[in-house]
Amino acid sequence: MPAAFPARRLAREDLHGLVVRWAGAREVVAPVREGNEVHWRPVTDAAQVDWDYASTMLPPSKVLYKPLVDVARFTRAGDAVATGAVEPDARPSLLLAVHPCDLHGILVLDRTVKGRRFVDPSYAAWRAQTLIVGLNCRHVGELCFCASFGTGPFYSRWMDQGPSDGCDLLLTELEGDCLVEVMSRPGEELLAGTRMTEASETDYAERDRLEESARSRFKKKLEIGGLPELLLRNLEHPVWERVGEGRCLSCTNCTMVCPTCYCYDLQDRSSLDLRETVRARRWDSCQDRNFAAVHFGNFRATRKARLRQFVCHKLSYWVGQHGCFGCVGCGRCIRLCPTGIDLAEIAGEIRRTEKAEDLKGKAEG
Repeated sequence: MPAAFPARRLAREDLHGLVVRWAGAREVVAPVREGNEVHWRPVTDAAQVDWDYASTMLPPSKVLYKPLVDVARFTRAGDAVATGAVEPDARPSLLLAVHPCDLHGILVLDRTVKGRRFVDPSYAAWRAQTLIVGLNCRHVGELCFCASFGTGPFYSRWMDQGPSDGCDLLLTELEGDCLVEVMSRPGEELLAGTRMTEASETDYAERDRLEESARSRFKKKLEIGGLPELLLRNLEHPVWERVGEGRCLSCTNCTMVCPTCYCYDLQDRSSLDLRETVRARRWDSCQDRNFAAVHFGNFRATRKARLRQFVCHKLSYWVGQHGCFGCVGCGRCIRLCPTGIDLAEIAGEIRRTEKAEDLKGKAEG
């Protein structure tokens, strides 16, 4: 994969020194193991980072797309009401050790909330203030299927996005050292004054070998050819009723942990004297029954309809809206579902049904 600047080989101990230096200039947020889960937490030292993690509970995109953001303030003075926007409180930050699927998750979110049609000021401000150091993934989780999409395990271009616009530095752990690919001018500046050697052909060969090794360990796969059209043809497939009404709890876990979900609600909170009201943008979920409640009723009152919306949006509608899938194959929605609902298996069942019907039709014809 061509980088914007020459790749280098960096000693692991020097990487540790870099993290300390970065943390002195900006907030560094990295994967940190807490019990059985890995979370994105501020760090000041490389020893705090879980470099061997397979996945985190929440994706790093949620560090940028905050759960609760004040967007406007209304102040009453007599009969007059003054209104004003609340400026984002973004500050210089660095996301460290972001896996390729999550790099692409951020780029997908860029298309939706920082695109040409709509810009979320808070997300855009945090995105502009945040540098990203990616980490190619060597530890494949049982529910990961990023290889089916091409969003992992190593970072590459996918559906007209990446690699250089997704991160500033890209790390690959080699034997004892790291291969560092520089993707941007700010990334180059992050390395200023650091001892490194130019990457050799042997380093690139080792990188390629590690990528092939990681790819060979995927157990979960999803056939994506013609998938958007397949789902559109099967909006009344029995799987929606069986899984939606029989297993889905409408707990919203799937949307809360998805790296590309962006649904929100607006809520007002007022002071007791009613002189000040603050309007806030808060995470919401299409899986909540009240999400689709409007003045004439609820257009997704059933769990069947809400599950179908989630799966079809990720694997079908998103392609028409934004030119890419809304799923990057991280597997979080499957892993964190209390009843083990699997959107890849739902899509696979629909494909198997259609293939069986085609074979039956040909045999009868």
